[in-house]
Amino acid sequence: MPDGSYASVFGPLDLAGAQMLAKGADRCVFQHPHVPSLLVKVINTENYAAYLARRPLKRFYKQFQRAGACRVYLDELSEYVSASAGMPGSGTAPLARVVGVAQTSMGLGQLVEKITAEDGRIAPTLAQVFAREGVTGAMVQRLDEFFEALIEAHVVINDMSAKNIALGRNADGKAGMYLIDGFGVLPLVPLYAWSKRLNRRRMHRKYAHWLARMQREYGKVAAQSTTAP
Repeated sequence: MPDGSYASVFGPLDLAGAQMLAKGADRCVFQHPHVPSLLVKVINTENYAAYLARRPLKRFYKQFQRAGACRVYLDELSEYVSASAGMPGSGTAPLARVVGVAQTSMGLGQLVEKITAEDGRIAPTLAQVFAREGVTGAMVQRLDEFFEALIEAHVVINDMSAKNIALGRNADGKAGMYLIDGFGVLPLVPLYAWSKRLNRRRMHRKYAHWLARMQREYGKVAAQSTTAP
């Protein structure tokens, strides 16, 4: 298939031989079979079905959503567009770019920017860095700046997790922290999408609680590394 052709990017894409890079509770992440700078996210249908089986109310109203499990693609694309549209000039929010959707052998997939490590492989998540190095003062300073950038861009986060933050370079080669998952508006009444001030207050509060939890959870890693012979 010719590189750069529409079909080579947007499919149909055969993921049978594609490298699976991550498997989460609701989605599986594959290396795009033809574009090194892109990832393909597809719904983990077994986990999603089990999730709905445990939540009958959600299963009831989900049947009226035409997009079904793929509604998350719309939520993240909408948030990416909203955050990017509000940036001055050619500035971008520290999010992995959402490129679009593609038909795949595993159903409709979402195409997103791949954040890479220096060796070109997929970048480590903050959870992996914390597990290796603990929560250092330098990392806290970087996190403070990262979350302030998200707040200033009026990004609404629905799942604040160290697994949803990658440390590496984007497709342009710019190094930094990038939110790769867990963004988008979920509530039926999207107050935090309507009000930047309310979202700022909520984000500051959630970030403070989350960071304290990370320091408790991963603090022993730093202590062990400083006492090791």
